[in-house]
Amino acid sequence: MRGDTARELLELEWTYPVYKDEAREELLAQGGTVAAEVLRALPRDEAYRRVAGDDPRPLLVLRECGFCEGSDDALLSTRFDNDKTVLLSHWFHLVKLPNHVLAEEHPFRNLFDEDEPAHLFVATPDGAIERALSGQQSQTELWNAMSEVLTEVYPIKDPEDRVQDMYRILDRLDELDQEDGRLHAKFSDELEKRGPKSKKLKRIRKDIDELEGDRDELLAELAGLRELEPAGT
Repeated sequence: MRGDTARELLELEWTYPVYKDEAREELLAQGGTVAAEVLRALPRDEAYRRVAGDDPRPLLVLRECGFCEGSDDALLSTRFDNDKTVLLSHWFHLVKLPNHVLAEEHPFRNLFDEDEPAHLFVATPDGAIERALSGQQSQTELWNAMSEVLTEVYPIKDPEDRVQDMYRILDRLDELDQEDGRLHAKFSDELEKRGPKSKKLKRIRKDIDELEGDRDELLAELAGLRELEPAGT
């Protein structure tokens, strides 16, 4: 069970792209009169461009279904630890699309195969390399697909070494969270028993401050590991 610090660091940040007709929006901004918008499926390369936006990271796209709407079940395991999946995910532009994206007229319909639409896929921002997944894939299948796309976009041979370093930091942060709780409980107990003039309070506060310094160093190290510039940026 991860501590509060690690749990916060392991949160996923999804984007929810919505198509806008740029020419139509410009006319509206200028006060012009335009006809009612008619949706249509964009060509695949255009759909990729709109979904990727200005983000140069590889894409991880999850298509929600009637059963998994509002959850991350197609990506995260309900049986096993998801730390590695989430750590790898931080190098992706995470996109969620609604179930009705499969409607014939939806602008992003052509991101998905017509006959066997993926529940989840990872891809380079332009869609040149794409790995489709069913939502029922094993963690190994998912990690292999993610690593394959990552190494196409980032100048790294294998993200595994960085992930293992991140595991080490998360484990140490868990230890610090436990120690932090113990020290604060000790501080409160001493304050209640002997009052604010207790000499022990100063020593406990010093230990707490040192612990905070250690935590800050670990967070800075983790931030450095997470920083990867896609090739060509």
